[in-house]
Amino acid sequence: MIGETRATFGGVGTRVLSVKGNGTPVVLLHGYADSADTWRAVLSRLEAMGRQAVAVDLPGFGRADRRGPGPLLSQFDAFADALLAEIGPVIVVGNSLGAATAVRAATRNPELVAALVAMDDPLNARHWIAKLARKRAVPAGFWSGVARIPVPARTLRWLTVNAVPRVLYGPGASVDPDVVAYWSGLVSRASDVATLGRDAFRYAHEALGTHRDVRIGCPTVVVHGARDRIIPVNASRILHQQISGSEFVVLSRSGHCPQLDDPDAVVRLIIRIGAAA
Repeated sequence: MIGETRATFGGVGTRVLSVKGNGTPVVLLHGYADSADTWRAVLSRLEAMGRQAVAVDLPGFGRADRRGPGPLLSQFDAFADALLAEIGPVIVVGNSLGAATAVRAATRNPELVAALVAMDDPLNARHWIAKLARKRAVPAGFWSGVARIPVPARTLRWLTVNAVPRVLYGPGASVDPDVVAYWSGLVSRASDVATLGRDAFRYAHEALGTHRDVRIGCPTVVVHGARDRIIPVNASRILHQQISGSEFVVLSRSGHCPQLDDPDAVVRLIIRIGAAA
């Protein structure tokens, strides 16, 4: 059974999903605008294998406290450092924003990270969207304009229901209706879309070049879904080259969130890399 509690890390109150077990704890960090719920299938499988694990809502997402004013990157970093200090050493597993946060945390806290799994990390992406974000080519007024677009809530809901399976999952994957419901509730107004877009571009600009100096000595596997429609596979290939001794794995059936469409493969990777720690 997956337990649900509240905890505070680095002054940020958050929700913690956990399963009991043995071995080095597994910490699961979700992607941008997502929540700890994305890891439920992975948590259930780890519990069945007798492994202890936790998934948390990152600051400003899910049911965590709102982020404070100022830069986003430092807030995610401080939260991750406090989390590791509380329960480390751990096996850290991250997806997308969570992967970037995990890589950075492992660099700063080598004594607290026994092994690392980074899935679909976005920071080395070089496609046109990434270039726009890094150059701040989208003016602030653009997002204000998006927020004022009179899009009916029903239309946004329809767009989300149709987009989520294509954006997050690989082709032909079984889509969890709870995942669709979460994202539908997240973007019920045009202003929600504007806020998410603005902060995503802010984060991308703040994180520019931060993986160039990664120093990770623990066993590491860099993972990417071959069917990812958000971040090109080459972004993870570059990260693999940046982390000396890492393993690179492409999951042929997966999209941007392998924990959703191939949790069995994700768990196998966690167990294997954990055994090498």
